[in-house]
Amino acid sequence: MSVHKAKKRSARNGIRGLAFYDLDGTLVDFNLVHAAVFIVTNLGEWTGRAAYLGSLIARIPRLYRAERQDRRLLNVVLFSGLRGVSQDRLNALGEEYCERVLIDRIYPQARDLLEGNRAAGLEPILVTGSPDFIVGPLARRLGVTVFAANRMNASRGIVTGRLREPIMASTEKAIWCAEYAAARGIELRDCWGYADSYYDLPFLAPLGHPVAVNPDHRLEVTALNRYWPIVRFTRDKERVFSYDNLMRIGNWFWGASDGAAGK
Repeated sequence: MSVHKAKKRSARNGIRGLAFYDLDGTLVDFNLVHAAVFIVTNLGEWTGRAAYLGSLIARIPRLYRAERQDRRLLNVVLFSGLRGVSQDRLNALGEEYCERVLIDRIYPQARDLLEGNRAAGLEPILVTGSPDFIVGPLARRLGVTVFAANRMNASRGIVTGRLREPIMASTEKAIWCAEYAAARGIELRDCWGYADSYYDLPFLAPLGHPVAVNPDHRLEVTALNRYWPIVRFTRDKERVFSYDNLMRIGNWFWGASDGAAGK
């Protein structure tokens, strides 16, 4: 099992369950294509940028098909064009992207959700198809110490264009969460999951407390049919999310008055 940790945690002290969060579209208003465009347009000299951007544009038809059919393939195709870039450069661009773009695109309600879940004794874990050089800087700023993200293969510090296994998408997310929970001695029924896409259904379904956040149409229909809580986050600061409101949304279903968000 691959676990990325910003800081070692060896005990369950105060932990009553786990909260697994998808990232793009769930906690943050961004997507992988936007991140990829930022990366390729900031690689360095113009000739290098043009070459990588041209490669990205050439892959648009495949990206479109992958977005609609296979998130695993989307990740593979999207980042294959980074072949030849140094790992150090990607790490630097990940920090820059986080500081210049992502920080301002975190849903205010998502921050409340994270803090409310922490207060309720849920350990936060990011489980995302985004690359680790972007997720790592954001996780540190959110105070999240454990995350699972896609990682680029590299040889002598140069990215090969291939992703390392496991590729975080759909079923792979579910497997990772089950293994991590087992390693922590926590049952999946005591775990929460938050995601926005129907492709994350395999990730959400095994968890005891799935919550659809800003769901696409198919996930919304599924959530309604299964009586899962549905919440909508917005970057409109005049409509800031209340943690207590989300608790009330779910209390009627799970019959708990002291649980975590969605319960």
